[in-house]
Amino acid sequence: MKYRHRNEPGLLPLLAEVLEGTADLSGAACAGRPELFDEAGPDEDVDNVRFRHRAAVRICSTCPALDRCRAWAETQKDLGGMVVAGRAPRLRGRQPYSERTQKG
Repeated sequence: MKYRHRNEPGLLPLLAEVLEGTADLSGAACAGRPELFDEAGPDEDVDNVRFRHRAAVRICSTCPALDRCRAWAETQKDLGGMVVAGRAPRLRGRQPYSERTQKG
């Protein structure tokens, strides 16, 4: 049986294909801090998630890539439960004390 050698395109064309259509977020303040922006873990306390997400929103507020990030985020159908472009997802569970006391 004779095998044909497949001619693979190489690493650079593969990376270009993977990255095509992604936003240029170079210089983004979130780089290297995914633990703050990620969605809630399966057993993570909702108060802990809110704390992380508030910290992430504060980081976003001073980010030099915020406008580019917002433009990209608006093209996405589902961002899950992550903080993206300074916007935190609504979380189920008890509202924070500050939000409960402001109503009424």
